[in-house]
Amino acid sequence: MTKTWLIVNEASGSYDAAVIADIVTWFAESDHPVDCIVRCPDEDLPTPDKLDREGVETLAIYAGDGTTNSALKQAAGWDGDVLILPGGTMNLLARALHGDQPCRSIIAEAARNRRTTKLNTVEIGESIAYVGVIAGPTTSWARVRENARHTELADLVFNAIPAAISESLGGPQVGIQGDERRFPAIFAAPRDSSMALCGFTASSVGEVLSHASAWLGGDFREGPREDLGSARSATLVSEAETIGLLIDGEPAEAKPGDTLALGQAPHNFIETRAPAAP
Repeated sequence: MTKTWLIVNEASGSYDAAVIADIVTWFAESDHPVDCIVRCPDEDLPTPDKLDREGVETLAIYAGDGTTNSALKQAAGWDGDVLILPGGTMNLLARALHGDQPCRSIIAEAARNRRTTKLNTVEIGESIAYVGVIAGPTTSWARVRENARHTELADLVFNAIPAAISESLGGPQVGIQGDERRFPAIFAAPRDSSMALCGFTASSVGEVLSHASAWLGGDFREGPREDLGSARSATLVSEAETIGLLIDGEPAEAKPGDTLALGQAPHNFIETRAPAAP
């Protein structure tokens, strides 16, 4: 019988102990009972050596994209199967693998018809993004989303939103080497053979508020943008000394001259969405 471990993020704003209990029940119903629950951030994320030593064959992750990224980075080098469950705000990686199915359906289908796939990534420096990288001043909207997630309304209204608008309209712009256009942010997402690139636009308060709506609505990709084509690598340019990054929604920094590059995730991902039509 497949040995299954489950990672959950108890610090997440969407964490619910009753939901975790349901997930454990659904795994048991599928004849793949959960042998261990790793509760971060209080417990360390498992390393490849630990997963191998314990004989884990399936690592399920119920968390948001940021926590999922950290767990995958820690487990790099382990050759078992990873099952991503939608346990955060945006759940973009889970949606890419499973569509909009709920956890119960994903778990049942994974047990009935296990299919695994390899995924491409976007790499910059030591960071790996499974969903995508945002570079530029518009990353300040991450603070808005985080404050909204924790219902810090006073800070949201009086600090985070005004600061995000100011940075989006007035901060140093960012672009891609070889393209003269500059934007409040560049977005790079992994695809089958290249990265899809776009520039988020924020030339007016209306466009900035459209970004705010996209961020708070759970999918930043819906903000106003211009297509920049595709490439296997792209070098960031800016007059700023440092460039704000969001790696799967988690903050980081880069410098002008750093390069976004297509990579491949060192994991086998369980996929339950219907295969694309030939």
